[in-house]
Formats: sequence, C-alpha cells, structure tokens
Amino acid sequence: MTPVAPRHGELSDFLALSDGLSITRLAEILRCCTRTVRNYAAGRSPIPWHRIELLRLLTKPPLAEPAPVVAQDDAGIVAVTANIDPDPNAPDVPPSQMLAWVGVHAPHYLSSQRSFALYVRGWNVVDKIRRAKAEGTFAAVLARWRELAVELPKSWRSGRIWSDTGPPAYY
Repeated sequence: MTPVAPRHGELSDFLALSDGLSITRLAEILRCCTRTVRNYAAGRSPIPWHRIELLRLLTKPPLAEPAPVVAQDDAGIVAVTANIDPDPNAPDVPPSQMLAWVGVHAPHYLSSQRSFALYVRGWNVVDKIRRAKAEGTFAAVLARWRELAVELPKSWRSGRIWSDTGPPAYY
C-alpha cells in the first residue's frame, strides 16, 4: 500500500519560505489574490501543498555543484530534474532526456513515476528519442521543454484524485 500524499502544507513551512516577501509579491508568485495569502498566513485557510512546493523551489539556495538538468547547452539550463532511474537497456538516453520528451509530448504522464514508466515503455520513448537525435529534431524538443519546465510547478494539483498517484517523475 502506498503512503497517501499530503493534501495541504504546513503553516510553519509557508511562513518560513515566505519570510521577507511582501503579501503582494507572494500573491504574484503563487498566482492568487492578496486576501488568500493573508488567510494562509493567519491560519484561516489550508495551504495547498503545491503552493508551498512552488515557494520552496523559488527560495532554494543554489548548490555548489550544478544539479543534473534536463539539458545544458548554449541556450540555457532547465531546473527540473528527473526523479526516475536510468534505463539499463538504453545507456545513451538518460532519464533527463526521457523526462523532456514526455514533458513535451504527454505532460500529464509526469504526475507519477508509475504512469511515467508505463508511458515510456508503452510508447517506445527511447526509440523515438534515438530517432529524433538521428534526424536532428531533438534540440527542438529540448528547447520546448525549457519553456514548459518553467510552467510545470504552476500546474501542480492537489486533492483527493491525486492522493494515490505516488511521487512525480521530477523534482
């Protein structure tokens, strides 16, 4: 039996992560109104876990060494990292590239590691990535992924329907 994912975050986490930010700035970051932020801070409303995770991502201190990323090239770096194991049958296709492919073509399969693995296996993603690299079209997928990865934390959801999905396929 899988553990149930939390539906709401803790007030202490919210207050610690929002320290030093104005209510207006928090409302812009979380894409909600200032009254909602005031209700969160006062403890009158439960805080959805995805809002705390968004704050955590934005306030995370930079690491001494760069973390593994989806793609690193002249155009830039995407900060969403894969939370999946590499495929031993495909050492030439790292998990970050599989994450980018699925994120561009079927982002709803990133909701859990299980659904991600089923999609990768069922739709032969490794072969598609190899073919795209050979044809020279994989760079376009990585460029599109850099755009989508910025919006990924904003699309996180909470609620009963997501409680048994397990951990997502990315950090």
